[in-house]
Amino acid sequence: MAATFLLIEWRSLRERFLLSFALGFLCIVVGCTLAPLRQSGDFLLGVWLSNSMVPLAHFMFLHGAASFAQRRLSRVWFLAPLACSALMAAPGLGDRDQVMSLFNAGFVAVFCLRAAGVLLEARRTTGSETRTLVATFVVHGSFYAVKAGCAFVPGAFVDLSSYSGVLIPISLFEGILVEVALAMSVAGALRRRREERATRLAESDPLTGLLNRRGFEARTRDVQQSGGSLLLIDIDNFKTINDCFGHQGGDRLLVDLAAFLRLRLPGSAISARLGGDEFVVLLPGMDEGRSLGLAEDLCSGFAMRQGGGNCGTLSIGCAPVTPGIQDLSPAMLQADRGLYDAKSKGRNRASSAPRLSATGTQAEILPYPIAAAG
Repeated sequence: MAATFLLIEWRSLRERFLLSFALGFLCIVVGCTLAPLRQSGDFLLGVWLSNSMVPLAHFMFLHGAASFAQRRLSRVWFLAPLACSALMAAPGLGDRDQVMSLFNAGFVAVFCLRAAGVLLEARRTTGSETRTLVATFVVHGSFYAVKAGCAFVPGAFVDLSSYSGVLIPISLFEGILVEVALAMSVAGALRRRREERATRLAESDPLTGLLNRRGFEARTRDVQQSGGSLLLIDIDNFKTINDCFGHQGGDRLLVDLAAFLRLRLPGSAISARLGGDEFVVLLPGMDEGRSLGLAEDLCSGFAMRQGGGNCGTLSIGCAPVTPGIQDLSPAMLQADRGLYDAKSKGRNRASSAPRLSATGTQAEILPYPIAAAG
């Protein structure tokens, strides 16, 4: 059921980690289906291939964990299931059942513990379902490590061909619990991934890939408590660009500006496209002087990128963000005053307007109207 559910979800979402986990569960189904053949003495299918499905399934779980964490596995890992199957079939390594038990359990333990490590390294353990997935891999891997250590203990694994021994029923019970935990954790991770995707779509600008106004407000709600600076960015003469080169030319310029901002802004910056050719950047912890210097560098850098002139260049207004404020509107208004000042002085420059007084009135604001696009 878990394999079928995950395959159906994979067909609709095309998330690689779903396919990997589904194939892992399918391997377990194949192994369980072949296991009864050992009663008729079929070593190739009933014993060797059936037992080979177990480490292969756990390798697929490892691959699924890596895909979920957006990490790449080394090519060596892809050879591990083949190596495990070859070692279990190799003659002359001692008691065949004990050797098969050692490699079967050992490889499963390595795959599970590595899967937990991949998730932890990628810091994808913020959700409860992902933490459950990590815990399941750790417990399951540790159990199989104990099994590998007991491979040569008399009575622990008496005869894999007849599936008898002290740890066999314990393994079956533990395996059922782990499969249920894995299936529930993957389903929970899938639900969270859907929620994250829906949030990204709702909070992202489809053209530039930056945040939209809604996303910007959501991301800056907590950050603005620490203060910093705010930049309001406008493309000079954008209407002329649209008139001369069409909206496709204007769109290309918007996309290029978004790529430029990703390249030149510090990692802590939060940038968004508010609409049209207007962009906003919050710089947490950066004072007004440093932000003005950064804004001037953005203007000169983008002008060089566009080939000079005052068409397609940037005008930027700067404003400080007071720590502890609940609303960015005062900073946005002051940055807009700076933007108007930059345009009135010839464009292709950055400016920081004088701060409004705490009792500022509409009369004080009127000399600095909202800057028109372009």
